[in-house]
Amino acid sequence: MSQAKRPRILVIDDEPLIGCLIVRVLGRGYDVATVVHGQQGLDVLAADDKFDLVLCDLMMPGLTGMDVHAALAQRGSRQAATMIFLTGGAFVGHAGEFLARVPNPCLEKPFLAEELRAAVHNALASPSR
Repeated sequence: MSQAKRPRILVIDDEPLIGCLIVRVLGRGYDVATVVHGQQGLDVLAADDKFDLVLCDLMMPGLTGMDVHAALAQRGSRQAATMIFLTGGAFVGHAGEFLARVPNPCLEKPFLAEELRAAVHNALASPSR
């Protein structure tokens, strides 16, 4: 009997503890990979576009979540539409405008495990996928 394929999630967050928390919360039902820099996330997605969902910190040093989204959209990657943004709530510059402009969901840190699970479930169940 074959086992159903588990959805794959890439977490891009400059706080390693957030990545560990997400792996702990989602690891039973999903295959979760983590990276700590926006460029690492882009590199992983360029090499392997089979992730079902990307959880990405909005504000990171170097490439922000907005930069990652823009780069994915520019390459025509479907991954831009699969992103859920994570934010500490402190919007710098145009982050608030960005979130108002894109249809991607956003979770505010600190989030509850149930909120994370619900956001992931809703994103994966979305008919636009």
